Amino acid sequence: MTVCNVKSSPCRYPSDLSIPDYSEDKSRIVTKSGNFNVRLNNVNSRILHNYLKDAFTTLVDAKWRWSILIFILGFMITWLFFALLYWLFSYLHGDTSDSYVEGIYGYPPCMSNVYDFSTAFLFSLETQHTIGYGSRATTTECPHVVILVFTQFIVGIGVQCLTAALVFSKLLRSKRRGGTVMFSQKACLGIVDGKWRLMIRVGDFRRSKLLGVKAICYLVKRSFTASREEYFEKVDVDFKSESGSEFLTLLWPAVIYHTIDQNSPLWPPERLQSFNEFSELIVNLEGVIESTSRVVQVRTSYIPTEVRYGYKFQNISPQVDVDGKYSCSYFDLNTMCPVLNTPGRKRRLNTSSF
Repeated sequence: MTVCNVKSSPCRYPSDLSIPDYSEDKSRIVTKSGNFNVRLNNVNSRILHNYLKDAFTTLVDAKWRWSILIFILGFMITWLFFALLYWLFSYLHGDTSDSYVEGIYGYPPCMSNVYDFSTAFLFSLETQHTIGYGSRATTTECPHVVILVFTQFIVGIGVQCLTAALVFSKLLRSKRRGGTVMFSQKACLGIVDGKWRLMIRVGDFRRSKLLGVKAICYLVKRSFTASREEYFEKVDVDFKSESGSEFLTLLWPAVIYHTIDQNSPLWPPERLQSFNEFSELIVNLEGVIESTSRVVQVRTSYIPTEVRYGYKFQNISPQVDVDGKYSCSYFDLNTMCPVLNTPGRKRRLNTSSF
């Protein structure tokens, strides 16, 4: 972040909005990009069994490369399995390659033009997807083959439905929608309207806005037992919109804030450089996608060094253009202005690396 000339502007602007600082992500529970930095080790077999019981959700949460692999294997396995059965029945019936070429069947074959594994594979492919080229078909000679064709048709419909549902569910996931919701790189702490406030700015860049947006925040505290074993404690922190409501409208970048009073876990605010022994502030933003009515959750985190003491965010007011539409600049999403009446602000600035 760079500092503008104080004579021209007392506000501070980010040097590059497109490249957030992720250098301290390894020490976070939630990274700046919103990913959980938690690994589960020594998972027992019972938990793995529960994963398999909810296989569909497990596959939806899996990476795309695994979903595509399962999509391909679902078809390949059924094609090859039924092709092997068709070839086996054709072989046991005597519909060999030699007899087909010589034309000396002496009896109808189980399947016309199916005389080796290659033709059996093509017949399996045509049967499962009802291609029907017309050169291969079952006869009434072998009733078990007719039953097998009926079974493959049912299994094929099931495989197509499951794989299509898997891909469709992954495409409809609201996870990517959160990529257009941006948080300010830093949080601000200052006195606004006579009250101590911890402030964070959020903005939604997409034209179709999220509905019913609500911020859910909590602090993570590192504590120690009597035997010096470390454990984490979570404390809820209530954030509100600028209007004082729990819900906010992201028509333009908005500020959410937490009022720091004697009932706040952050009291007194002068000790906020250590979050009052808290190590991380995790911010969750939850809303409903207007076009699909799906719930989306976006998250980020702030550590004590990312809280700027004695600052607030510069006001972003939409302006009316010549065409009658309101416009505002997202460049000022991270722009901060000093709060001059903040106690101890000058002392903080002399020792701050900001």
